[in-house]
Amino acid sequence: MHILMLTAHDAALDEPVHRLATGLARAGHDVDVIAPEQPSPAPDRPQDRLRIARVAEYPPLIAATDRLAWALQLSAAMLERATRLAGSATFDLIHAHGWETAWAAAAAKAVFEVPMVSTLRDCEHERAGGEPDETGRLVAQAEWWLTYESRKTIVPDQSVRAQIETVFELPSAKQVVIDDGLPEEDAVARTIETYARALEDDADLKRRGDDRPPLRVILGRSAIARG
Repeated sequence: MHILMLTAHDAALDEPVHRLATGLARAGHDVDVIAPEQPSPAPDRPQDRLRIARVAEYPPLIAATDRLAWALQLSAAMLERATRLAGSATFDLIHAHGWETAWAAAAAKAVFEVPMVSTLRDCEHERAGGEPDETGRLVAQAEWWLTYESRKTIVPDQSVRAQIETVFELPSAKQVVIDDGLPEEDAVARTIETYARALEDDADLKRRGDDRPPLRVILGRSAIARG
């Protein structure tokens, strides 16, 4: 497979993303990772089948503390780079890490017409202790949208799976638990299985003429819908 991976963190230092990307490359898959440019990035160690593309911030420069504006700006840069990469590569699947990449990932999914898998390591509702502020509610909506656009969402443990199922009403069948404590080889194998299932689900839906999942509308009491 050829995987396009998006992360809002330093792809050379964010251990879970880097471990997965390098493991996939060692397993014989091609991986393009798009990550933000760091102020003084450590040189990326060359590895067969793995390329890390770093994107600079678009002007005006926005502080990372302005989470939504920063993420939207990053997604614009990521989508531009993904489009350029697609000029010389054909991607089979997109893997989006974190809500910050939701806009770029969803747009690339539509443009390239390939399925998307996402990873959420936690959710805003839990980070805010169940009472997100106005920005937090918008972040939570981005998280929900990311899971909606994804064929599968990978989570690190049963606790996060239960949170997402409760807050987003995301069916367990769309979630895959891949424990952080798994040996790298096992985690990579589980991820490849998840990719294969996402590709199968996508092909099946397209054969039936329904290439989008059912839209679940949340009204009233939902924590991510309250304003």
